[in-house]
Amino acid sequence: MAAAGFAATMGASPKVITQAAEIGIEHSLGLTCDPIDGLVQVPCIERNSLGAVKAVTAGQLAMASDGVFSVTLDEAIAAMKVTAADMSHKYKETSLSGLATSVRIPLTSPAC
Repeated sequence: MAAAGFAATMGASPKVITQAAEIGIEHSLGLTCDPIDGLVQVPCIERNSLGAVKAVTAGQLAMASDGVFSVTLDEAIAAMKVTAADMSHKYKETSLSGLATSVRIPLTSPAC
């Protein structure tokens, strides 16, 4: 939705705004959420900052297109629903798998 918001603020048409949202969603399908030590700081903050860059890029891609799109927003949302249903619950913000089980960070960090 950030991609759609970016495209809207740049003056894109409703069709292009919708496509910007689709591009943003399409490249996040199957993304796991596995907070290390139960903390949302890692990797969530990093993921969100990269998501902001992806949103701008998705908006730019949609605005630079010729108006012919292969995947619709509705199709991307339907795929996201199926993907979420197929994913193991361990990867849904439980800290039971992925980075959460393979990385250990200290409870205190040195000052930057």
